[in-house]
Amino acid sequence: MRVVDDAALRRAFVAGQETWPRIELEFEAFRAHLTRVLGEAPEWDWARNASDLYLCCGCATGDREATRALEVQALPKVLNAISRVEADPQFVEDARPALRDKLLVGPQAKICAYAGRGSLVAWLNVAAAHVALDAVRERIAHRARQAELPERLAQADVNPLSDIVRSRYAADFQEALAAAVRDLSPRDRNLLRLRLVGLCSIDQLGRMYRVNRATAARWLEAVRKRVFEAVRRQLQLTHGLTDREFDSIARSVQSQLDLRLSATLSGPLPFANASSETEPTPPDRD
Repeated sequence: MRVVDDAALRRAFVAGQETWPRIELEFEAFRAHLTRVLGEAPEWDWARNASDLYLCCGCATGDREATRALEVQALPKVLNAISRVEADPQFVEDARPALRDKLLVGPQAKICAYAGRGSLVAWLNVAAAHVALDAVRERIAHRARQAELPERLAQADVNPLSDIVRSRYAADFQEALAAAVRDLSPRDRNLLRLRLVGLCSIDQLGRMYRVNRATAARWLEAVRKRVFEAVRRQLQLTHGLTDREFDSIARSVQSQLDLRLSATLSGPLPFANASSETEPTPPDRD
């Protein structure tokens, strides 16, 4: 068991002073900070990141120069982590202050948790990606709360389901569609939600689930097909429809099926407990 002794702490302190001479930090404050983040017996080579630990300690203690250095020198290096989730420049610009606040503001400021397991830039990249994903999830939640698509569709002069609404199959079609969505796995249901309600691109879905673009597209197409086939089976069972009869109904709504799915997916969503649905999954092995 390795214990962090004063000699190692003092060497780290000197390394930090040499890298950041304008940051005013007392050794005792540095010792207390590292004792907290490292524990008594760190199993990693924290000393190689001594200067990063010194900078983070300065930020944690409220040193203005340390905060300025983090904002000016470190944060610009991790904006690519945000743009990999959402490339829109305005999104990246809006996420930057959110990242700063998460790192530096309040008693739960994340900068206080950096423990030198890797470089500070690598650690900040992870924090930036989480901020970007949180922003995407919040956007999806906001759109879902505001959508009210079923009501708007019912009131619209041009209803994409107008042919079916006037037919005997309207209620059963919607019921079968809702049942098909409920029967999806959490991942598949959330893929549809992210795509149709959150308006995420295929590239964004791939980044969120850590798979390539082709795999994300294949997943999404498979989910749509699964929903469509479930609706087919249910309507055929309920009404005794032949494949030709069902296809005749389906053709009238095929091009708007995504819109109708959006309405189904836009109901109250349990976002407080839905984080597991958007957690990245292991890459698909083709």
